[in-house]
Amino acid sequence: MTKQRNNNSLLCPGCRKLISRSVSACPFCGLKHPSSRLKNNFLVAGFKDPASLVTALITINAAMFLLSIAINTNLTGMHFSPLNFLSPSNQSLLVLGSTGTIPLFHFHRWWSLISANYLHGSLLHIVFNMIALRQLAPLVIQEFGASRTILLYTLGGIGGFLISSLAGVRFTIGASASLCSLIGALLYYGKSRGGS
Repeated sequence: MTKQRNNNSLLCPGCRKLISRSVSACPFCGLKHPSSRLKNNFLVAGFKDPASLVTALITINAAMFLLSIAINTNLTGMHFSPLNFLSPSNQSLLVLGSTGTIPLFHFHRWWSLISANYLHGSLLHIVFNMIALRQLAPLVIQEFGASRTILLYTLGGIGGFLISSLAGVRFTIGASASLCSLIGALLYYGKSRGGS
């Protein structure tokens, strides 16, 4: 006769020490609700410190930008104007997942609500967005945790692109909606917490 075992312990996602599932905070590192599925899943397992998550987001954005430049069908991106320097073509952005009324409602590419968060229209566009991400994300991670930061970043982008598509924008890309959701989270936290 086999005995069924009840698994009442887990590795804390913050410090990787063995703790009980029933504790409200890790006794070693103080992480609140360590058994929450938001904190204890494969998506956030590798991000123990804020810098690694920020670096991963910037790397994904940079890789998508380089890929959009690499699959350019023409050399329109080789302008020497600082505003248009290294700009990917509209075709390469559409292939990689730009969103808006045409990709969403004509081509039914609903996945583009996520992919457009990681696409940028020029070198200047990605540099400014990544500078903002480098400044904002560590604060959000510190207050909300890595899993909620990923959730805020992704859902903020989806919401922003959906609203702009419903407003009639034909094509749109960039991390601006995601960054605005991080700013909104910090403003909400500051307002509800009070103080400095």
